[in-house]
Amino acid sequence: MEADRVNIDIIPDLTLFPYESIASITMPPARELTNLPSSLEQLLRLTNAKTIEDIGNFGPSVASLAFETGADTPDHLALYQILFGRDSLYTASRLIKPYPNLSKATILALATRQGLDYHAAREEEPGRILHEARDENDPIARDLSDRLGWGWPYYGSVDATPEYIRTLASYCRLSPANAELLSHPYVDLAGEQRIVADSLRLATDWILTRLEKNPDGILEFKAALPSGIENQVWKDSWDAYHHADGSLANHNQGIASIEVQVAAYDALLDSAELYDTLGDFDQASELRTRAARLKTTILTLFWTDESGGYFVLGTDRDDDGSLRQLKIRTSNMGHVLDSRLLEGDDPDLIDKRAKTVQQLMSPEMLNVSGIRTLASDEVLFRPGAYHNGSVWTFDTYKIAQGMHRHEFFEEAAHLDDCCLGVVNATLAFPEYVRGDHRPQPSMNRYIIDLNDSRAGRINRLEQPPQEVQAWTVAAILAIKIRRGRDANTLHN
Repeated sequence: MEADRVNIDIIPDLTLFPYESIASITMPPARELTNLPSSLEQLLRLTNAKTIEDIGNFGPSVASLAFETGADTPDHLALYQILFGRDSLYTASRLIKPYPNLSKATILALATRQGLDYHAAREEEPGRILHEARDENDPIARDLSDRLGWGWPYYGSVDATPEYIRTLASYCRLSPANAELLSHPYVDLAGEQRIVADSLRLATDWILTRLEKNPDGILEFKAALPSGIENQVWKDSWDAYHHADGSLANHNQGIASIEVQVAAYDALLDSAELYDTLGDFDQASELRTRAARLKTTILTLFWTDESGGYFVLGTDRDDDGSLRQLKIRTSNMGHVLDSRLLEGDDPDLIDKRAKTVQQLMSPEMLNVSGIRTLASDEVLFRPGAYHNGSVWTFDTYKIAQGMHRHEFFEEAAHLDDCCLGVVNATLAFPEYVRGDHRPQPSMNRYIIDLNDSRAGRINRLEQPPQEVQAWTVAAILAIKIRRGRDANTLHN
């Protein structure tokens, strides 16, 4: 539909800032979903497996699918039908006990594509795990290359590498036989024979190099490619990182995200454990020392006592390089719970755990579907925005995992119920749902593009979510397994 024919009053909760105007609003044909889908059936589709026993035998999961794929699949529902580093690792690690071969396949697939050199167009660096593995002839890849200059594989992510180490350690921890994966051979990007232990060393060195080169000892991102991904984390929307007054983070300097620091902390401890397995005890000891230093840094730089106390979204820097907190309340704080960072009986850690849970369960953060990506009283909150107000099931599930870890069982069970409620209400495994105040989960129906004069760009404010998101499928299946449902039935 044409923008000038749209009565924006019919679009729930649509608000515009003074620097915005509508560029276009369209409403794709509604997809008629009538049956409650099976999480296991969709996992089989995502992993190209025919049977349960095949899961992992044909490689890692793609990031998402439509329920019906083919030439008639709408473009907006076929954006991520490929391997993404972060997505595949999150999916595999959530299901590592019932389907360990999926983690093994994911580790090996990413090891073969691990960065070996510095390449600006790909944002490749030695040891870096890829963000996105498109074939260069893929239509989306060609468009990104033509418009933005991206090379393939594309490595613009800072969280995939820590998650790779965490998943590798989790797999090896399952049994002594699984630890033999460290000696498993693979062929790297240059065609050279390596073993997985080599990949571990490369990934660990990538984290250590980033930390050591940083003036504050944190893991920051800053696109090496002028038109690379601006926010190289899971909340990769261009406006997801901002200050309390709504001003955007300074992308001319490094930006650090709280959950990435926590992932790096756990990855250093996990790497130390794997180095012990390899018999390199000196390096293992050094990694634990480095992790302890990072823990102190996180607790110092990423916590604020304002508004009752919470972990801020992250930090950016002014033009002189001075560090600034991004003091907004986001779901990212919940990722700290699903970590070893806050474990222990220290009163300060106990206090931070309790205050984090209290923030997450507040009316501003919690809605019927789970935890909002951005609190509803923050300046840039809009319920249908990709990372500034929506609710992602995998995100809520991860937060629930952290609450289970720290024995907030009632709150964790409630969040698990929210996740299941999303699937029951939408009859899909959506990428995300709206963070509005409705009594039932709902999905975006419109594609809304805004002219943003402040940033000088078009802002895709809303679009319908992907129908079968791998993260969501893995979260739902994991919840059902935790609650005693049979993992190996196609009807759960």
